[in-house]
Amino acid sequence: MRVLVTGGSEGIGLAIATMAAGAGAQVEIWGRDEGRLAAAQRVSGAASSQSVDVTNMDRVRAAALLLVARGPVDRVFHCAGYAKAAFIDEAGDDDAPGMFATNAVGSVNVARALAPAMMAARRGAIVLTASDLGYVGLFGWSIYAATKHAVVGLGTSLRHELAPHGVSVQVLCPPATQTAGYDRENLTKPSSVRRAEEAGGVMSAADVARVAWMRCGRGGALIIPNLSSRVLHVLSRVSTGLVHRLVRAPGPGEPR
Repeated sequence: MRVLVTGGSEGIGLAIATMAAGAGAQVEIWGRDEGRLAAAQRVSGAASSQSVDVTNMDRVRAAALLLVARGPVDRVFHCAGYAKAAFIDEAGDDDAPGMFATNAVGSVNVARALAPAMMAARRGAIVLTASDLGYVGLFGWSIYAATKHAVVGLGTSLRHELAPHGVSVQVLCPPATQTAGYDRENLTKPSSVRRAEEAGGVMSAADVARVAWMRCGRGGALIIPNLSSRVLHVLSRVSTGLVHRLVRAPGPGEPR
């Protein structure tokens, strides 16, 4: 089995790459930082790596062509992305362009580059990574949640589009996950946002990876790896107002 993992130099991507290589798969990882990528390749047991910025379609397409030239890809786990929490009146000018470019457009770029070969082979599975904030919006996450709602919309649409070609598409929707990226988020995350997030539980990257690997190509469109996020998903389908009453946003004069 041949597996591609984007965002494979750390976090959930690295955990999935490690699990896949441990299961005997031939794994390639993509990431932006060449130093971290080389270290991740050694740690994970990945067979190969390429330095790729998923926001650059030319680079994504070139890397995909090199990968596919060595043989068909059976599974793609797109894990590249980042988060920054901020109330909308405190968000930076670069927050929306940056997160949309990496999280949303990056997902489109990877799908565009890899799907044609999988369609031609009439087999394969693609897992895009969103978040539990891809199906419900919560305070402090308005911009990030918008990017992850986009990923869910992309993934569920591609699932319908590619199914006749034998290609499965799913969206991984983890909760807060203990990674280096999560530690970076917490440096600027408002305290009220962090408390609300931690109340729902923080998973390990290894636990998320285990569920993603097990569920890839099986079951429904969304891979929701923990109970609290599954409950949140059910409640959000009944009423987002109910969710917002349970997780109350700070009001005027209240600490953020």
